[in-house]
Amino acid sequence: MPLFGLYGQSPDSLLRAVHWTEDDLPHQLLLTPDGTFQQDYGADAGAGRYLMGRYRVDEDSRELILSVDYFLGKRRIPARYREGQDFHLPYRIDSLTTDRLVLYDLVTGEVRSFTARPLDPEADPARRRIRRPLPTKLELPEGWGG
Repeated sequence: MPLFGLYGQSPDSLLRAVHWTEDDLPHQLLLTPDGTFQQDYGADAGAGRYLMGRYRVDEDSRELILSVDYFLGKRRIPARYREGQDFHLPYRIDSLTTDRLVLYDLVTGEVRSFTARPLDPEADPARRRIRRPLPTKLELPEGWGG
């Protein structure tokens, strides 16, 4: 019997099919096919907007582990998740449907609920670019040939 009654697709592919928007917060979670994830904390995030790392789903498809490098997560992730030079955030997948994801944090016992939102090709982390400031006219000081 497939996990959560899903026929014809694995839970891992269902996790990657959409953007997951957290119910009470403006956070968005994106899991990519190559095993990386991105959490967008929104435009008003004080400690950095994006958290990126790798994810892994266990062989039973019951646990999701988000792994973040120490230097990328030290301002955003509490120290209780630190193992060596990395942060590991273990979650149990309580519910997974085509429009809902409920994760149980195995360290703190908190529950995070997400709602599915269609993938936006422009939100792909590999396509995101930092906008450069518009060029300004250079003014040379007097006597410098300007």
